[in-house]
Order: sequence, then structure tokens, then C-alpha cells
Amino acid sequence: MKKMIIAYDGSDASKKAVKVCLKCSNNDDEIVLLTVIPAELASSSFTKMLLPTIDLSSMVQSGSFKEKAMESLSKVAEGIESNVEKVDVAVESGDPADEILLSAKKHGADIIVLGYKGYGKEGRFLLGSVTDKVVRYAGVSVLVVR
Repeated sequence: MKKMIIAYDGSDASKKAVKVCLKCSNNDDEIVLLTVIPAELASSSFTKMLLPTIDLSSMVQSGSFKEKAMESLSKVAEGIESNVEKVDVAVESGDPADEILLSAKKHGADIIVLGYKGYGKEGRFLLGSVTDKVVRYAGVSVLVVR
């Protein structure tokens, strides 16, 4: 039995990661679908920085990002639960790479599966690369799906 963490953000790359993970899994394996909400979105501080004159509290309810993420993950989980023994969903908030690494440790994962978006050198410089950081610091094997 393997325990796999799939970093899922709804992108084509993460959807492909789910498909590849299912090809590599058996009926007795466990999957944890993980979405990480960047701290900037969870607290809306990034949005406040971009739109300082708008009162976001009247538009965005506390926790709404997490609730929407849980709904999305639950739908994905329903589509794959017949292929493996168990599917759990998790939504964390913070730095995506850090939260993926912490979740892998917390859930006792044997492998981390994530999609590669390919922003190029400029994008990695500006945004950093979640994939690069996870590969560099993971204590378990990492499958990067292109």
C-alpha cells in the first residue's frame, strides 16, 4: 500500500497529475488531494494591497476560499475514489511548497505528485517555483508530471 499526496490547484497540470497518479496506483493505495491557498488570498492582504480603497469584508466572507477549495476537491475525490482504497481531501493555507512538504510529512506520504506549469526562468524568478522547492526539500520521492 502506498500513500500519495497530490498537489491539486485545478490547473491542467494538476488534473494531469491526478490521471498519472491513478495509472500508478492500486486498489489498496491511499490518496490525499491537497490544495494550498496562498496566505495572501486567505487573508485577502494581497487583494487589499491591489485594491486598498475597497472594503473586502463586505464582499468576501471569512473562510470562503477554503470552502470553495473543499468543494472542488470533494468533486475530484468522488471521481477517483473507486480506483483506490481511500481518498482524503485537505486544504491548507500558506506558502504552497512549504505546505505540500508539511502535509506529506503529516500524512506519512510515500510520494508527492504534482504538475509542472513551466513558467520559465522569468516566471521562476518572479514567482519562485513550487515544484523546484518541493523537489529540492522533500523527504520522500516526488513525481513531477508534465
